[in-house]
Amino acid sequence: ARNEMENFWEVFLSPVAINKFLHTISSGYVLASIFELGISAWFIMKGRHKLMAKRSIIVAAVFGLITSLFLVMTGDGSAYHVTQKQPMKLAAMEGLYEGQESAGLVAVGMLTPGKEYDDDTDPYVFKIEIPKLLSLLGYRDANAFVPGVKDLVEGYEYTNKDGKVFKDISVEEKIKKGKTAIGALADFRNAQEAGDDAAAETYRATLEENFKYFGYGYLNDPKSVIPNVPLTFYSFHIMVALGFLFILIFVMSIFFVYKDSLEKRKWFLWVMLLSIPLAYIASQAGWIVAELGRQPWVIQDVLPTVAAVSQIDASSVQITFWLFAVIFTGLAIAEIKILLRQIKIGPKDLEGGK
Repeated sequence: ARNEMENFWEVFLSPVAINKFLHTISSGYVLASIFELGISAWFIMKGRHKLMAKRSIIVAAVFGLITSLFLVMTGDGSAYHVTQKQPMKLAAMEGLYEGQESAGLVAVGMLTPGKEYDDDTDPYVFKIEIPKLLSLLGYRDANAFVPGVKDLVEGYEYTNKDGKVFKDISVEEKIKKGKTAIGALADFRNAQEAGDDAAAETYRATLEENFKYFGYGYLNDPKSVIPNVPLTFYSFHIMVALGFLFILIFVMSIFFVYKDSLEKRKWFLWVMLLSIPLAYIASQAGWIVAELGRQPWVIQDVLPTVAAVSQIDASSVQITFWLFAVIFTGLAIAEIKILLRQIKIGPKDLEGGK
């Protein structure tokens, strides 16, 4: 039961892959822009290379603003693809336990600690949401039904006021169909080896009928399809909030430089400088959402993480882990030292010694 890639170009040019690539690259551009703004603000606060710093701020702010707007566009594309392909991930990102028609997007909220998908506890301690926006972003329909965690685990069938039906079977049923598919694959191979073509075709038909749920056959507990909801939720909202904060910083940077009042805004120079670590936090929060939110899947519905583990000794994994840890920690220390030294030295003297 080995997954093999049949067409490289279909993978490489898939809408999901292209969108994810552009979103990742543009987020790197935003991080670089914030970094440049912060260092330039530091030079201004120190009274060094002020002309260079102001020019650098303009370049970084304009470039950062453009790439931030592009980041918002690709983020919208990501939300749409997640809704279509990874509905459980979307439910975790929004802390949505009960499905809703015309679902709102949570702008600010705090989840109830210890909330289980099948209890009657309110999912939120408090929340502020934008009405209908989640349905609009996920389905391009402000009135669409968005399934929650409970719906996706227990199965659901919902008909909206327009007569459109939304439905899916329970995870328990998917697990049964997945085990049927796995068994049919083994029987198919055995029948082929025995030269029984008629039986092989029968098992093949059974496999194809249930293959959609193949990966569920490796699972035993329906609750195992639920990712860590609080960590996914908070990581997603931190990423989004910081993204819009960066847009505001870019706009204000351009405005203050244009008004020639940036040097007088000490508080804003500090905001620019202290935003550097926030850009790294936003980037890491995005990766947490991407990698943790998709659990337990490596390939959605086909290959769970538990079945994707390599058959190698634990000692080999430990050795590799510590080698990477030591090498990359050393590289990180060297990089930070080089950056700090170069920032302290500053650019080459292009301003007549000023």
